[in-house]
Amino acid sequence: MAEPNDCRIAEIVPAVVQNENHIFYQNKELQEYLRQYGTVVESWYPLGGRGNTQEIFHNETIRKIAERHEKTPARIVLRWHLQDGYIAIPGSGNQAHIVENIDIFDFALSEEEMQEICALNMRRRFENW
Repeated sequence: MAEPNDCRIAEIVPAVVQNENHIFYQNKELQEYLRQYGTVVESWYPLGGRGNTQEIFHNETIRKIAERHEKTPARIVLRWHLQDGYIAIPGSGNQAHIVENIDIFDFALSEEEMQEICALNMRRRFENW
C-alpha cells in the first residue's frame, strides 16, 4: 500500500485534465508537464466563459486573423486551441453557435498567426478558485 505522501498512488494515469485555458491564460507549463504522461489539457473556458467571450472576440489580434481567414473570432480561437494541442469543447445553448463551433477544419492558422495568439498570453485567469 502506498504511503499518503507518495505522489504515485494512482494506478491509472489520467488521459485528460480540465483546466482554465484561453488566449489570455494559456498555461503552457501545465501542458508541457502533462505531455510526459501522455495526458492532454481540456480547456475550461476555451472562449472565455460567461461574461468574457466578447473581450476575446473583440481582441484586435483575433479580429485581424478572423478577417484574413474570413472566419468568425470564435472559429479562430477554437482553431488555435486545436492546433496548439488542446481539447476545446465550448458550451452553447444556441444551435447556430454549436454549428459554427464545429466548423474549424477547413482552414489552418499559420505559424505566424499561432505566435501572434501566443503573444496574447497575459497569464490572466477569469476564475480564481
